[in-house]
Amino acid sequence: MSDFADVVLLHRPSDVPKREVINAIEGQLGVHVRIHTHIGHPVPADFNRWFTIARARNEMKLYGNEPWVMFVDDDVVLADDCILKLLSQLRHKPHLGAVGADYLNDRAQVDREGHVSLGATLWRRNVLARLRFRATNQLCECWCAAHDLRNNGIEIAYVNDAHARHLKPDSPVAKPGCVLAAFDRRDIRRFEHHFMATLRANGNTNQVLAIGYGLYPSEAHALSRLPNLLLEVAPNNGQMVPVRRLHDFARLTAGIAADTPVAYWDVADVLFQDSLNPLWRLIATNPRKVLAVAEPKGYPHNAVIPAWSLSIRDQDARSHAFALLKSNPFLNSGFAAGSAATMHAYFERGEAMLKGPALLGTSDWGDQMALNIYCHNAPNRWMSIDQRWNYCVHDRAAGEVFIDAGRVRSKLHANLAVIHGNARSLRQFGLVVS
Repeated sequence: MSDFADVVLLHRPSDVPKREVINAIEGQLGVHVRIHTHIGHPVPADFNRWFTIARARNEMKLYGNEPWVMFVDDDVVLADDCILKLLSQLRHKPHLGAVGADYLNDRAQVDREGHVSLGATLWRRNVLARLRFRATNQLCECWCAAHDLRNNGIEIAYVNDAHARHLKPDSPVAKPGCVLAAFDRRDIRRFEHHFMATLRANGNTNQVLAIGYGLYPSEAHALSRLPNLLLEVAPNNGQMVPVRRLHDFARLTAGIAADTPVAYWDVADVLFQDSLNPLWRLIATNPRKVLAVAEPKGYPHNAVIPAWSLSIRDQDARSHAFALLKSNPFLNSGFAAGSAATMHAYFERGEAMLKGPALLGTSDWGDQMALNIYCHNAPNRWMSIDQRWNYCVHDRAAGEVFIDAGRVRSKLHANLAVIHGNARSLRQFGLVVS
């Protein structure tokens, strides 16, 4: 006799569930399924899409009345025996409250401190009823759910022989992305042997527009031989690179087609570990947003926030900046991405803020305050994206970051695409050229 399960399919407001996804659910072997669809509607209060998804999952758990509830996302195709394999695990292992199929291939990242992606998970209804899905500015609803379950003595895990696959986005980016970089002589080896080498080693053939400050002619000539690199040399004027790049990146983006996807990263202590194609697609989908990633720690745990804010000379600007940074995530300015037009607007405004009353006098040695004030002054200007695109290793808990098979990995975040050392903290892994 077959079991019954309620399957709740989550999809975006702009999408219709794909026939391939529906057919896979309807074709499940050994289990009778009742399909329910649920639209994840964003609201203005949602800080990022994780908040939208968490609220949707709280609504999804109310569908049906079978003892087993399967969550499926609209871009996940289940193998025909997927639910049967998941159900078998729940029947034989009572300590498990939910089990999932590894449709993102991130099983290697998971242990008791890790998360299980929830786009193909089977739940005990009685466990699901007691769980309130949530997200934070930095942690997705998957990680929060795993954490909350385990705090209550309930496990969630992947099932090795339960299979599902993740569908690729329908709309590839119309234009290839462009990488911006700025560095001075002290970071020339890091630029060549880490930044450029790891970028290319992961299949990223995109054009790199780079500005090297204070380079000798022989150094510039050697770098010019790197493939698809357009290098501009400027004299060293004593200004810090993270300040100076605002002006120079504004100039560069003015000459790029407005809809071209653009991203920059700090040159020192940045390693690429994956293709940037998903990032270019994300920019193409959100062309009017600056895409940014928060620091691991915000106020009051990050001491630079009051130091940099309260050193602004203008009293009103000082109070305004401190209020913004106290109540919003602290964005890391070592990375930002967007269309060329969107990034050009930020670079121009960021430079003006550093020269004007909004930020004049701040003890910030770079453009971090500029990015934060620019974004938080108008929340519609920016969007928080997955930390995998600028994963800061500093300020992490002991043991959270580790090396496995030559890659930097995290126990809490899967598939890290770009690693950011901050203050050369990657030296602890022996991965930075001195």
